[in-house]
Amino acid sequence: MGILRVFAAFVLVVVGVVSTAGCSGGGGDDGFVLYPPGPTFEPSMDITVANAQDVAATVVRAADQMFDVTATIGGQVFPSPPAAPDLLSSNSKFDLFATVAMTGNPVTETCTVSGTVTVSGDPANDSVALAAQDVFDLVFDACDDGDGYNIDGAFSLFVDEVTGDPRTDVFRLLYSVSNVDLTIASGVETYTVGTGSIGITIGWDSLAFPVIALSNSPFYLAISSQADVYSWPSFRGGEQSLTVNADISIPTTVGEVRQLNLQSASLGGQLSYRTVVPLEAPDGQDPESGSILVSEDLGNGKIGIVIESSASVRLGIDADGDGTVDDIQYTTWAALRG
Repeated sequence: MGILRVFAAFVLVVVGVVSTAGCSGGGGDDGFVLYPPGPTFEPSMDITVANAQDVAATVVRAADQMFDVTATIGGQVFPSPPAAPDLLSSNSKFDLFATVAMTGNPVTETCTVSGTVTVSGDPANDSVALAAQDVFDLVFDACDDGDGYNIDGAFSLFVDEVTGDPRTDVFRLLYSVSNVDLTIASGVETYTVGTGSIGITIGWDSLAFPVIALSNSPFYLAISSQADVYSWPSFRGGEQSLTVNADISIPTTVGEVRQLNLQSASLGGQLSYRTVVPLEAPDGQDPESGSILVSEDLGNGKIGIVIESSASVRLGIDADGDGTVDDIQYTTWAALRG
């Protein structure tokens, strides 16, 4: 499935913005079915030396999935500036927003390969494609744009901010996505994204071009796979972001996470995680530096995920939260990501 994977693809995507070279990230081997569950809450996770590897892997996979979701939904909304990479332009429905804004009527378009997408809404300004306060609804019927996957379902978006001209390479577009009920299927994975009435805010900021940032702020989002069910009832707020300067010889992606709450069905509990040191990944590779702190949501247990190199990740486990590391384990980013 040609969507962003954490770190490994974002550099290539953003370099494509500068060099017009498109790219695609590798999809995972898990099959995914996402659905909007009810607002149930798991108990706080109990971190131990025995489950530290599973806990760390769950956090890394969850963060990875969050950016997959961001890229999939974002690809439908972000416009097609002159040097946009294929990932964010080939399936964009940006031009349909302008049609709805000018006519006031829903519009249905055949997707590139097969299926359809219907856009309707309540635009605040009938002279531009997207403006602040615009409200749009998108409905997909087996839409296949030739990106290696098709989409069924729907989501709504509210435009929070448009700065600059989205048809150039220098703009900021921030919008809130809600009422998501999407099934996204490819040859290797199938999943459905679900949210409540308040879901996720997505942003693309290239005002400091060629420094570009992709961000997501989940308020409620659920992801279910064959291996796990992740949901974010993150009422405390939080944000994940990837930033890259594509105007250097070896572009480096910087990933940061403000405090996020995560529920994992396979672990049977809640966790919180944040970056202590931003993660850095050069030229489309796995991150080679940075650290993530994983905490019991209500307890004191913690795991420090420290990236020593692209081939080594150190887990420092403080199971009782007394400030002393009880055990050190080693793994790799690839193993954690699965």
